[in-house]
Amino acid sequence: MTAEPDTLTACGWDQATYRCGRCGAEHTVTSEDASLKALGVHTDAHAVWDRLNPIERDGLVSILRTILSTPDLGFELLALADREHRTGGDTQPPPVVPGTTTPQSDPSPSNATAPATE
Repeated sequence: MTAEPDTLTACGWDQATYRCGRCGAEHTVTSEDASLKALGVHTDAHAVWDRLNPIERDGLVSILRTILSTPDLGFELLALADREHRTGGDTQPPPVVPGTTTPQSDPSPSNATAPATE
């Protein structure tokens, strides 16, 4: 009868280092689950980064640096967003995106066309 090993080291797993061929980042992990998670998260990060333009990248990095410097801030911002969503009390109007808004006609008399004189 054979006994199952109790630890990952006994199975032959010590650690693995993943190196990204695109950016050179290295992640050393000590389990297969951690390896799969690190690879998935890193791949997802590249996918998000690739969709952003340089201005969006700078903005995202600035926001992440602020939030990640104080983890409690991130939780509070999420809680605030959830409360706002539940109550429908959005505190700011939606952002205006150039080229996507439909111009509205101005009904004011100053914009009315004067009748033609004969």
